[in-house]
Amino acid sequence: MKILVTGFEPFGSDSENASLEAVRRLADALAADPQAGVDLVTGTLPVAFATAGPALLALVEEHAPDAVLAVGEAGGRRAITPERWGVNEDDARIPDNAGEQPRGTAIDSSGPARRASGFDADTLASAILSVGLPAVASDDAGRFLCNHVAYLAAGLPMPGGFVHVPAVRSRGAATVGAETDPDAPTDASALTHDGEALTFDDLALGLAAAVRAIARGDANRASTRETSRVDRASTVIEARASEIYRALIDAEALAVWLPPEGATGEIEQLDAREGGGFRATLRFEDPVDAKTTVDTDVSQVTFTELVPGRRVVQRIAFESSEQRFEGDMRMTWTLETVAAGTRVTVAATDVPAGISQADHELGFGSSLANLARYFAA
Repeated sequence: MKILVTGFEPFGSDSENASLEAVRRLADALAADPQAGVDLVTGTLPVAFATAGPALLALVEEHAPDAVLAVGEAGGRRAITPERWGVNEDDARIPDNAGEQPRGTAIDSSGPARRASGFDADTLASAILSVGLPAVASDDAGRFLCNHVAYLAAGLPMPGGFVHVPAVRSRGAATVGAETDPDAPTDASALTHDGEALTFDDLALGLAAAVRAIARGDANRASTRETSRVDRASTVIEARASEIYRALIDAEALAVWLPPEGATGEIEQLDAREGGGFRATLRFEDPVDAKTTVDTDVSQVTFTELVPGRRVVQRIAFESSEQRFEGDMRMTWTLETVAAGTRVTVAATDVPAGISQADHELGFGSSLANLARYFAA
C-alpha cells in the first residue's frame, strides 16, 4: 500500500517542527528497514491557510497514494493523538506564516460541519501504545492549520486522517505550537512508557506503528455505523494505574464495580488474555430497555488488546433478539497517571443503534464512580 505522510514546515520563529522532524526520521527508518506492504512517500505542508490545502492536493496528485496520514504538532499535549475528525472552521488565535488570521471562517462553504477521519483513531492510538509510547484518540484538532488539514484530508477520495504529536525540540522548548490547545503550556513534558522524555525518533517510531496499522487494514473505519459517535466518560481515581488495570481484568472486582446504579452483575468464564474475555450478566432492579430479557443485559466480552497499566480494549456483543442491539461494540479503557492518581477514561465506538448515548454515558459515569469507591474502601 502506498501511504503519503505529511508534516508541517517550522512555524513562527521556531527552527524545528516536531511533525516534520518525525516524518523525516520515519522515512529514513523505513528506507533502512523496509516494511512488507508499506510503500511510503512523504511531503511538507506550509503553515499557511491559503496554500496548505493546494499543497496537500498537489502531493496527492503527484504520488497517487492509497491512503494519506497528515501529521502536525500540538504544544500542550503529552501524548501522540490521532484525531477523530476535522471541523469545518478556521479560527486562528494568531497569524499563520503568511500573516493571515482567519476568524470563524468555513473551510468548505458547501461541506459538512465536520468530517470523520478515514481511520479509526482508537486503533491508531492502540498501535502507538503497543510500541511503548503515550497515545490517546482526540476529539478536538483545534481550529488552526492542523484542523484545516485534518478536515481536508478526511475529504480526500482515498482514506485520509490526521495525527498530532507533542511539540518536541532537539533543545529547549517550543515557543509556538499551542494554537491547538491555547490554555496548555508549550513545554508540557511528554514521556515514554519507560519514563524517558520523548525524542523525534520516538515520534517516528509511533508514526511507523500507525502506518503499519493502516497498511494492514487494521485502522479501516467501520462503514456500517455512525462513525462520529463516541460515548465516553472519565474520572480521576486515587490509585495506581497498575492496580486499576488489575480491576479491569479480574472477575471478582468487575462484579463489584462494573454494574451501574440499580443493577447487580455476574462475571463468568473470565480469561484475562488477548483473545480471551468473559460473559457478563447485568440484572436491573427497575424495568429498563434491556437487551436480553425484560430486566437483564447479557454480553460476551472479548479482550482484543491488553497493555498492562495503560489500556484495555474490548469487543462486546450483546445477546439479543432485537436487530437494534446487533453488532460488535468496541470499548476502550485508558489509564493515565496524573498528580492525583490515575485518570480513567472509557470510550465506546460502533455502538448499536438501540443504545441511547445519554443513557450509555450515564451508565459509564456510574460504573466509574463505583470503581473509585472500590479503591476507597
